[in-house]
Amino acid sequence: MKALKILGFIFGALGLAVFVFWFGWLRAPDAKDVCDNVVKVMKKESGVDVPEAFTKECIAEYSREPKFGKVPWVAQLKCIRDAATSAAMQACEK
Repeated sequence: MKALKILGFIFGALGLAVFVFWFGWLRAPDAKDVCDNVVKVMKKESGVDVPEAFTKECIAEYSREPKFGKVPWVAQLKCIRDAATSAAMQACEK
């Protein structure tokens, strides 16, 4: 019985670690949130409203998941979502 408790604890801890890793690092922000920040920064820097078509195109672009390299893609989206200037957004693309 003691061995089963230990195994249960180990598998529970492993399951929790996988969940935290998935939720913290591999879960991409919503494309709408990323594009809302892009639009906000563009409006702040240029003073011009962005057309609705641009927003739809942006959401379509950032909604596509990559076939390879999910971790860098998620990091890039989080960086763009949190950027305060267009220069910071361009730095995220590299």
